[in-house]
Amino acid sequence: MQRILKDVIMTSEYSSLHLSKDSLNKDKVKANQDLLEAVFQIHHISRASFMESLHFYESRPDLNKKIFDSLSAYANRRRQEFFVPKPLPKPAAAPVK
Repeated sequence: MQRILKDVIMTSEYSSLHLSKDSLNKDKVKANQDLLEAVFQIHHISRASFMESLHFYESRPDLNKKIFDSLSAYANRRRQEFFVPKPLPKPAAAPVK
């Protein structure tokens, strides 16, 4: 469930940041739904089974907390990766004089 939820959250963020500003895309709600359906297909589940699992975890705060704590830790690790300076590439040859 954690992997699926991570992908659903990332898809929702992408949708809110990019699809909402896409002037060529007339039906933004459908585009978001299509992205979510793609996530469900990748994980070989249906929307109904995802919703059923989500309701189960919402009814179990102890399990729900573990999932969201893990997702938060993942997000924090990824955030730190973005701020690590990358080394500059070394020149291929000595400069010409």
